[in-house]
Amino acid sequence: MDERRSKIKDLEAKKASDNTTRNQLIEGLGEAVFKRIGADEPFAADASSSPGFALSEYRKLQKEIDDSNELIKTLEKEVLRLKELEETISAREGEKAKLENELEIVHAGLGKALLEYPDLHDATGAVKRQEEALVDRINEHEMKLEELEKREGGILAWLGKSAQMTVSKTVLMKNRAALKQLYRTTGEKFLFSKTVDMLDGESAITAGKVLELREQLSSLAEDISSLKGERRRIGEIFGAEGSPSRRIHGLEKHIHFVKGKFPELHLRMGLIAVDDREKELISSFITGEDDPALERVAFFESQIALCELEIEKIKTTISIDNEKDAIDKMEKGIKGQRYKITVAEEVIADFEKQIDEAKNRIEDLKKFLENNTNT
Repeated sequence: MDERRSKIKDLEAKKASDNTTRNQLIEGLGEAVFKRIGADEPFAADASSSPGFALSEYRKLQKEIDDSNELIKTLEKEVLRLKELEETISAREGEKAKLENELEIVHAGLGKALLEYPDLHDATGAVKRQEEALVDRINEHEMKLEELEKREGGILAWLGKSAQMTVSKTVLMKNRAALKQLYRTTGEKFLFSKTVDMLDGESAITAGKVLELREQLSSLAEDISSLKGERRRIGEIFGAEGSPSRRIHGLEKHIHFVKGKFPELHLRMGLIAVDDREKELISSFITGEDDPALERVAFFESQIALCELEIEKIKTTISIDNEKDAIDKMEKGIKGQRYKITVAEEVIADFEKQIDEAKNRIEDLKKFLENNTNT
């Protein structure tokens, strides 16, 4: 019995293996048929037929994949564009910072030159006096630093010298910055309120450079503003719909999920291709290239049928043996019951005999009573 069940297990394993190979061949046939029909080619069978329904599902899934891939490409382009925008904006802002720094220097140069002609911009002379005061302070602290550098002494004198030098350097830096700001402000104010035509020589050249730099900065600012607007638009899209990387990952997962449905559809169409009742609907898409696969499918189907037949035969012999075992068991039961009946009949006969004897004794006792009643 165990050997036969082991044989069934082996046959079922072979049947499963053959069935897997058969299904793989059928899937391949179905996939080939779908490719031959194509995405746009009209199909004679209506959507309610088995081939038509399978094709409708196939095209629906394929469209989902195509749409998802197109969206991924769009998102990837947007990501690349966003990166390009960041790099371009950074470069433009760096360029703008350089131009602004250059403009400050030119403004300061123009302002310094204009202070030689205060009547052009400052009839009261207030700005000129402010310049002179700052220059005097700068000279004063520079001389003080020179004196401190020459001073010698012990550790205490050195500490005092160091503290004074730090204070003088700080004040000197502030005065130099204030003078630079004064020159820059003077140059800026002049060109905002006067015309370049009022200047000549180096001042006119410097003023022309200022206007050129301002024009470049204005054009650059417009360019940066436009780039930032595009960056903001892309950022708002991503902000509203989630990060691009997360969306792309979600679309890729969806594509993987949809692709997982194709084997079932390939198998469905392949089964139609090997079914004599339905394959006529797709006969024009089955070619000589499919003959080897069809032959192998037929071979594995015959192998599967043989396995099933052999399994049924073995199961039948097992069933016969099970029935025989049941008959033997019941016959033994009958024998047992018959033995019990025989024993019971013997017991009954013995009881009947004892009953008869008891009745006879009763009769004898009754007679005794009768014979002795009148005495």
